[in-house]
Amino acid sequence: MFFHSYNPLTSEIVAEKLAKATRPTADKYCGVLSGKSLKIKLTGEFAPTQLDYSFLSDAELSVIENGIGYTVPYGAISLGDLTVFSHLIPNSQRGWHIVLDRVTELVTAFETWFGISVPVGGDLFGMRQPTHNREIPREIQRHYHFGYVDKGGDAPEKLHTTTNRLEGRGLHWKYSCGSENLTFFPSVVCSLTTWLDEPQDAVSVTYPSDYIRINDEYYIYAKWGVEFGGEMWLELIDLFHLEAAGLKFGFGKDDELTYALHTAKLTVTGDAAHLETITVNGDKAPPMAMLTGKGARYAYRPKDIDIPMTKAEAYEAAKTQRIFEFGGPNIMMSGNTLPFSEALVGKKFSLGYDKVQTPYAWSEGNRPDNLIQDFEYDIVSKETLKWRKPGGEWHEEKYVCFEPAHDIYFFSHMVTGDTQFSNVSQAVDFSTGLTTCVWGRVGSWTSDWEIGATVLFGTAKGEGIAEAPFSTRHSFSSDFVGRSLAWAYSDTMSSIHTYSSPVSYSWTIFQDDNSGCATWSSPGFFIKLRNDAYLFQWVEENCNGSQGLVCYNPYILHDGGFFFGLGHAGLSLNITGAFARQLGQFDIKKYFTK
Repeated sequence: MFFHSYNPLTSEIVAEKLAKATRPTADKYCGVLSGKSLKIKLTGEFAPTQLDYSFLSDAELSVIENGIGYTVPYGAISLGDLTVFSHLIPNSQRGWHIVLDRVTELVTAFETWFGISVPVGGDLFGMRQPTHNREIPREIQRHYHFGYVDKGGDAPEKLHTTTNRLEGRGLHWKYSCGSENLTFFPSVVCSLTTWLDEPQDAVSVTYPSDYIRINDEYYIYAKWGVEFGGEMWLELIDLFHLEAAGLKFGFGKDDELTYALHTAKLTVTGDAAHLETITVNGDKAPPMAMLTGKGARYAYRPKDIDIPMTKAEAYEAAKTQRIFEFGGPNIMMSGNTLPFSEALVGKKFSLGYDKVQTPYAWSEGNRPDNLIQDFEYDIVSKETLKWRKPGGEWHEEKYVCFEPAHDIYFFSHMVTGDTQFSNVSQAVDFSTGLTTCVWGRVGSWTSDWEIGATVLFGTAKGEGIAEAPFSTRHSFSSDFVGRSLAWAYSDTMSSIHTYSSPVSYSWTIFQDDNSGCATWSSPGFFIKLRNDAYLFQWVEENCNGSQGLVCYNPYILHDGGFFFGLGHAGLSLNITGAFARQLGQFDIKKYFTK
């Protein structure tokens, strides 16, 4: 899913396929509405003035929408006191998916339609204007309306509301159709899902999401596949019985249309703390209130901001370089970095690597054939080092060094003369003689311009360095799978990390009220150096393509490291660092045994 390029389709193809899928499929339909009539009153600026239903059977209904009547197929499914029924509007690309609480007769109605026009080439802050729009006919748009069944009396005092009561929760889903996933709610406008039955080794994906509270037992959760096919999932959640029922609607990877009701069994995998004032429940104002218009929602479309480059464009851009130019435009640059270390100044040592790995399958762009696997270093000053292949020509580079844990030195520099504009970051443990190199370069196994990474494990030799063991090397680690941490990069920049699988994670930016907001996910990996030092690497693939690489010390709850990446303005290598706060743990390792 994460690495798939979706066909935007055409409006004609969408209409043709919708015409063949008039009723959602189901293992078993619910007939609880058959024979009933409902006059639904919806509220808000974009609500229809009339939405009257007569359920002719468990398969067909008649509806009058703003004076226009239709008789159409429908499907319904119930979960405890809740029923969701779904139908399409004939000769259109619109539909209604309505959740009814049969006890209170309160309603949340999702109005959907296909197709969106997306601006391309602008930025998040309005400083750069878009150059054109991109049409995506396959993607579902939505607007939800709160309301009630109108019986002619006074309107109820309270309707369903948005909520933060699910924020921080993790759930395992086992669907009736056989699909299985882990879902996390680090935000009030996004969620992330790790599909356990997908072939891409469980790389987590972020979805714009809606969270609606019915009561303490029941919630509505909806997610929307922005950038990932455009499908919708509308779920009823019963937290008393840990069950769900809902609807999946939209186009899959092979452009097939799914319109299906389902049920699911749930397991709570854990909870991460969320950081709003404890008396705030997320029901006072809509999340992301700065968005306006029908269907407004948070949606991050990074490939329309950081427009992908060809290999030729990338290599030309990489000729302009900003190497450790502190105070530059890097958003992750902060005052909370680790202090620079001068401990290596004047030292000479060698690093030899005998084990080369990658977190992904080898491809033409990331084979290690030309990587340097032996280095000699002469550390000239706090800011300058010399390196060479053994016996070769010395190269002088700018560098930065941190000591994130006692006797572990973590430094990074460019590789002068490398045709792929490579950068190496070395983590050398003087106390064990073990060393790890993360080799980053322009171009990855999926992209000509994003940063690709290969890992080298080996040993160090030199004065003051312990003799390395014969059979032991650093290695990839799953120790952090399931953890959640908050990171403070500065007084104005902070985020939540959810380590949602062995090969990916997500980050969530805060809103002003400290609720979780904008979220995105990336492939990534951990390397254990010692109990008090872990390397964490991620590349913001399908995003800005940059590589983040930090060494985290869980004893002092602090990390420091480097950002290396390429944009249209050029290549940059800079520093990052943050203070950590532990938010919680999800019990999910057992789902990755295979």
